[in-house]
Amino acid sequence: MEWEPLEAYKLFVKGIVQGVGFRPFVYNLATSLQLKGYVLNTSGGVEIVIEGKRCQEFLNRFQTELPPLAKVVCVAIEKRDKQNYQKFVIKKSKEGPKEVFLSPDMSICNDCLQDLFNPKNRRYLYPFINCTNCGPRYTIIKDLPYDRKNTTMAKFAMCKKCKKEYKDPKSRFYHAQPISCATCGPTLYCNEYKNQDAIKEAVKLLQQNKILAIKGVGGFHFVCKAYGVVVDELRKRKKRSKKPFAVMFKDISSIEKACIIDEEEKRLIQSKERPIVVVKKREAFNEAAPDIDRLGVFLPYNPIYSLLFASIDFPLIVTSANISDEPIIKDEERIEELNITDGIVWYDREIERSCDDSVAVVVDKKALFYRLSRGFAPQSFFIDEKLEPILAVGARQKNTIALGFEHSIILSPHIGDIKNIQSYEYFQKVVSDFLNMYDVNTKVVVCDKHPTYETTQFAKSLGIEVIEVQHHLAHVYAAKAEMYLTNHPLKNQEFVSFSWDGTGFGDDGKIWGGEVFVADERKYHFDYFKIAGGEKAIKDIKLIAWSLMKKAGMHVHNALFNLAYEKNINCFETSSVGRLFDAVAFLSGICEYAEYEGYSGLLIEKAYRGGEERYEFAIENGKIIIDFYSLLEDSKEYIPTKFLNTLAAIIVDIAKKEQMPVLLTGGVFQNKTLLQQAIKKLQQAKIPYFFQSKTPINDGGISLGQLWWAKSHRF
Repeated sequence: MEWEPLEAYKLFVKGIVQGVGFRPFVYNLATSLQLKGYVLNTSGGVEIVIEGKRCQEFLNRFQTELPPLAKVVCVAIEKRDKQNYQKFVIKKSKEGPKEVFLSPDMSICNDCLQDLFNPKNRRYLYPFINCTNCGPRYTIIKDLPYDRKNTTMAKFAMCKKCKKEYKDPKSRFYHAQPISCATCGPTLYCNEYKNQDAIKEAVKLLQQNKILAIKGVGGFHFVCKAYGVVVDELRKRKKRSKKPFAVMFKDISSIEKACIIDEEEKRLIQSKERPIVVVKKREAFNEAAPDIDRLGVFLPYNPIYSLLFASIDFPLIVTSANISDEPIIKDEERIEELNITDGIVWYDREIERSCDDSVAVVVDKKALFYRLSRGFAPQSFFIDEKLEPILAVGARQKNTIALGFEHSIILSPHIGDIKNIQSYEYFQKVVSDFLNMYDVNTKVVVCDKHPTYETTQFAKSLGIEVIEVQHHLAHVYAAKAEMYLTNHPLKNQEFVSFSWDGTGFGDDGKIWGGEVFVADERKYHFDYFKIAGGEKAIKDIKLIAWSLMKKAGMHVHNALFNLAYEKNINCFETSSVGRLFDAVAFLSGICEYAEYEGYSGLLIEKAYRGGEERYEFAIENGKIIIDFYSLLEDSKEYIPTKFLNTLAAIIVDIAKKEQMPVLLTGGVFQNKTLLQQAIKKLQQAKIPYFFQSKTPINDGGISLGQLWWAKSHRF
């Protein structure tokens, strides 16, 4: 950017610029250039005034030399007359409209990690070390602006040494709101032990094959050795028979020994956000991830786990502490009530709101998010146009909310499946937190069209204008929003959009899940097929397979099923590709029961053999019709491969018909093998394509899509 050299500027900076070392960075840069003026936090961003002969150099450098966690999305520059300031200072924060972007929690930085294990450092082995470049943010903040008084650290009075660092702009601890040390900070407990002794006690228990509950940054985890009988015991206690557990390793070399990872996966695993990354495992860790060839792996991201791994030589299962379908637990009392673990490691700093670990996979050298949370969310975007306040409440599964106001769009971290009172109450808390923190008084709420979704009913209970957006169109608009907000080269294109998932309420009252949109028109969809068995069929997938057999004119040897199907008892019609995956898994002989969401897809991926073989399909009057009779008659070992190849071929065939770029969205595209095959075919056909890599491709992106649809059509 070219700057006209003047002697005085006023800048207003928006983005993630609070609690990330931005003000001391500005201070140090300005003073090094002998500039005068000030920098201060407001509730809307950061205000900077500079005067002097080297203003242009400051303007050229300040966006390219940012602190690691800072993100500038907008800078307003105003020429001004010189005020003859005598020096450059950091001023006290001032209140105003709350439009600043809130930083996510971040993993421990290398500087803090070195201090943690340096015997000469005063924070040696201190389990809550952090600085402006790392540590908790979202989970401890109560209000904006991000100052210590507005966090759960307010009750811990800083000692003299911490206060000195906190006030020194040249220190990396300057205004690190969770700053503390062993003298003045939180205390770590395990049984009757404290701090370093608590770590030793936890290590001893883990070595003895015990299961611990450990309080992390955003909530408790259940933790144990990643192999052996203790894993079976954890499954028994948590009532989680087959669903994979994530495994935390000491370092990247340990992961490389256990898994096959490429450079992009390695980069994501080691990134400052430290997400769980799903990779291909070798033969081990079958207790942690039974039946499948994938494993979710990650590295220690807070000092507590780093201290544990300094004394153990085995990987750990580190999984969210909750009861199935409930939010991650953040309070010690609730953990004790569960009576699942053999010990509890906790500390006396409150978690204001829980936040799960992010989960991603690498496809096409990009991250594809299954769960956007710690490290990445809240995900904040700046938009040029001014928005009327909009709240979008998402769907039922993998729920998130989105908030639009002024020039900001905020996507919340993962909330979870809204299936019970605990998850519904947590959903309400997140909505309340976001509205209160940003002082937003919305008159419009956007929700799913499904009449029984708790989020839809919540939206209608608010007494304000309600906009309903069809589920699969919301998926499409989530991808369009990401394109626009990240300035993707295809952002102004019209697309043929493949919105494939498991379940969504359709405009015709049927269950959609295999939809293809051209612009906003649902132009193609998988041919409906009737499923007998109602919601039971989602788990008992033989009912889906039998239903597909009936549609193909084949006989099913089950009188009760045949009666229900023929009399239309407890039946529903669907176009869902997700349900086709379930049927194919059963017909391939690799699965009889859907142990958890996505189980069928993972098994089909494992069985995939490559090559080009596929089934025939036709597109008639907008209906996509696969030759299921050939599939049903085929040898079982070929079905998974030919099925995935068929889906990829359908995408390319329709794209060629429409002669448009392709957009891929919805939970089905979490299937890495399918997405890779589709991309490969699109590249061969030289057809441009897009899939989400900054926001969740599954229902976690629905709230963003709802908001973007409302912005595009209502305002």
